[in-house]
Amino acid sequence: MGRATRPCRFCENQIRQFMESWRPQLAQVLDTSGPHSDQWDRLWMQLQFEQIADSVGRAALDDVGLAHLEQLATFAFADGEIEDTELADFETALADLGLSPSPQLSILKQRMQRGREMTKIRAGELPIATPSDIHLDSDEVLYLDVHAQLIRYLANGPKTTPGRLLVSNKKIRFIGTGGGQTNWDKIVGVRAEYRNLVVSAATARGAAQYTVADVDYVAAVTEGALRIAKRQVLAPGERDSRSVPQHVRAEVFRRCGGRCVECGSTSYLEYDHIIPWSRGGATSVENLQILCRACNQAKGARI
Repeated sequence: MGRATRPCRFCENQIRQFMESWRPQLAQVLDTSGPHSDQWDRLWMQLQFEQIADSVGRAALDDVGLAHLEQLATFAFADGEIEDTELADFETALADLGLSPSPQLSILKQRMQRGREMTKIRAGELPIATPSDIHLDSDEVLYLDVHAQLIRYLANGPKTTPGRLLVSNKKIRFIGTGGGQTNWDKIVGVRAEYRNLVVSAATARGAAQYTVADVDYVAAVTEGALRIAKRQVLAPGERDSRSVPQHVRAEVFRRCGGRCVECGSTSYLEYDHIIPWSRGGATSVENLQILCRACNQAKGARI
């Protein structure tokens, strides 16, 4: 078997020029008709006609396909909920594309799977914790027991106190210096903000802020417990007022060029309310932007 010859410099330039126009066509067809269309087949036939190695096309597909999957994930996470259908659509697209394994692809798959798990927890499929050193009421069910730091804002600045955060079907309890407990009927909302769980209550005494290791998980469990306690569990497919309509998702993503407007990252993208939703910001094209997870967490609820 003879050795494969490398294309001459002229041929390499010709291939590079051809791929510069072929790659955007691939992305457009992938976003519209998909990988099981006549347009898709014609694009790959063009490579054969131009006698361009299949490996060159596959390398281009790895980049284009990863960007496409990132867009699917960003759209799916626009309302903070990953439904079974959204995860199934993502996994189907992943299988159809057959991209080369990469760390970015693994992270993206894990993100979607974790998003589905968090959605089920928020919908009421709560875990059960069974510590032996905590007294529970006879009809109390414990969902969460994690290490946490209670944050209190004093005149000379914030003060943190280490302890344990407990979430049950009856209340939120902090075991540590200055800790206490708040029943669900006094709590009006919970949210994750950077690494902190923020609990809003009807009274100042019930409100609290905790730093935890896995804030997404803790927030999901706490929100699920709150929804059950207040009989506000969402029906399958139901969305809250933060939901971003599909046409708004597409327009904002296109306007931002599919990248973080702060640092330019194309990975782990999220929709961000410029004027925070918690402060009355609208879910509109004008008030939404694309940020990566790191920039979004750094911003928090700041304007």
